[in-house]
Amino acid sequence: MQKKSPLLPILVVVAVIVLAGLLWLNSDITKKQNDSVGGIASKGFVEMSDDNPTFDHWGKNFPDYLDMYLTVENETPISTEFGGNLAYSKLIRYPQLTILWAGYPFSIDANEERGHFWVQVDQMDTARNNKDFLNAHGFAGFGGQPTACMNCHSGWSPWLLENVGIGDTPREKWVSFNSTKYWTMIKNIPAVEGIEEGSPAHSGPHGGKRMGVTCADCHNPNDMQLRLTRQAAINALVDFRGYEPDPVTGVKASREEMRTLVCSQCHVEYYFKPTGEKVKVMGESIANDASKKWWNGTQKTYDEFDSWRDGNKPTEIEVDGIELVFPWSAWEKNKPFRIEMFDDHYEGVRAIFDKDWEHKITKAPMLKIQHPESELYSGGVHAANGVSCADCHMPYLRKGAKKVTQHNITSPLQDINAACKSCHTQSESYLKAQILDIQKSIAYDLRSAEYATVSLINDIKILREELAKLPEYQSNGKVDDKKISETLKEPLELHRKGQMRGDFVGAENSTGFHNPREASRMLLQAVEMAKEGQIKLVEIANEKGIKNFKTSNLGFEDIQKLNPGEIKYNIDLNGNKAGDRYYKHEEINGPAPKELLDLDKNIKPYNYKEVDSKTSSY
Repeated sequence: MQKKSPLLPILVVVAVIVLAGLLWLNSDITKKQNDSVGGIASKGFVEMSDDNPTFDHWGKNFPDYLDMYLTVENETPISTEFGGNLAYSKLIRYPQLTILWAGYPFSIDANEERGHFWVQVDQMDTARNNKDFLNAHGFAGFGGQPTACMNCHSGWSPWLLENVGIGDTPREKWVSFNSTKYWTMIKNIPAVEGIEEGSPAHSGPHGGKRMGVTCADCHNPNDMQLRLTRQAAINALVDFRGYEPDPVTGVKASREEMRTLVCSQCHVEYYFKPTGEKVKVMGESIANDASKKWWNGTQKTYDEFDSWRDGNKPTEIEVDGIELVFPWSAWEKNKPFRIEMFDDHYEGVRAIFDKDWEHKITKAPMLKIQHPESELYSGGVHAANGVSCADCHMPYLRKGAKKVTQHNITSPLQDINAACKSCHTQSESYLKAQILDIQKSIAYDLRSAEYATVSLINDIKILREELAKLPEYQSNGKVDDKKISETLKEPLELHRKGQMRGDFVGAENSTGFHNPREASRMLLQAVEMAKEGQIKLVEIANEKGIKNFKTSNLGFEDIQKLNPGEIKYNIDLNGNKAGDRYYKHEEINGPAPKELLDLDKNIKPYNYKEVDSKTSSY
């Protein structure tokens, strides 16, 4: 019998160890390769689709990106000189806005924005979406926000458009979706991913009814390529700007273009254009329940709550149709935006859409500008050099072996090394100082435009009162406001166009940095228009024999007297007592930090000794 070699078991063990090592090495290499694209295989793949657009679900495939996106949920809010995510009251910091927006809900509630994660939470909580509160606090005509307001606030909007909008064609569904009441539409968001219908989680921001921006808004679920999901953006790019439609990506565009266009889905000016037709939309059976009344005693047509309850059920009703439109008809493809393009567009549609609201004090037909970052950026030096929104706001980062884009979308100044220094060689402190200097300069221009416009508003108010005393402006013993407005037509048009320019820069979230030349140009126009309006008022006063009419020149201290303070209930309403604070969370709608008010005080007039001594708080 042959004797076995004593080396054989050792060789077998060594072979097993080597094989295990090779398998481990291969697995580790594969894991690192997969990690470099977000961890899709290393964490276990889940099927992604537009039927479940929640970031919690898609984030299982891309955990690193999800972690970045969710950072803002628990971080301490910060304020910067002209931005940040601390939700203080803009009306307290800039009291002139209460006069500029008089008669419009923004004049009662406007807070600093908190970012993409919170956008739907804040929209649901704002007083601007609370019919009883607005009706009881000076806005008797407010009938409730339409779903058109939801287009950019909710990652569920494309699903709701497809599944809740009524109609046989995409166009019919689009108009129906926009024309439905906001609180009616929100009730239809489905419960997914183990969320129980009607539970607190179903009403929450993690996949529920208060979910804001999500992965699916910008990425195709099949291959994660960038795409447009917001129909208003697709319509504007195809109808006005010469892009071709694409069934997968929304429009045909290069990847570099898409790195800006996905942001242009929402970071734009828009308006709600009447379609001139009746359309079928989802209504609520509460409209037939005589026991359900609003604060003012009128019949409720919808329940200002995010779920179906107490027997309230969906119905089908007819309403006047509206659609969300971007005013881009004069803005050609590959051309920089100019503010006169808005003049041309809004003048062209004036027979259909003449105003967002009538100014409470001047009676001028006003336009409210939203957040036109895309328009302003298009003519700036960064756009001219091929820099996209994502290059600065979502810069590439290294995370171990991975190269990832920053998905906690925020100011580039939070990480200048990643956002700026891939192109700029100067030090971080130098770049911060340059940016802040630009913003302080634009802030001076903006305050000048706002104060000049408030002065014009004050003077129009005074002259209206004087004209009202004249017999030619009275009919049947009552003041004829229409006749007065006709006489004041030129000053009212200057108010409309000048305030639009100041509102543009104020609503745009870079304090002019995206294109300081254009921002300064339009703000100079705003000041000129306000002054020209005052000259017209003097001419009219002289023509009508009104003596001692003098124009105003309001400054910082005059403006501070307009400070409205935090939003509070004026009456007992829906379980709240008169004097109660509207917002339950103390960090929302409070005063701005004192150092910001000190900065504003020295911006206009420009006290360079104080302003230039301040360093950035970023």
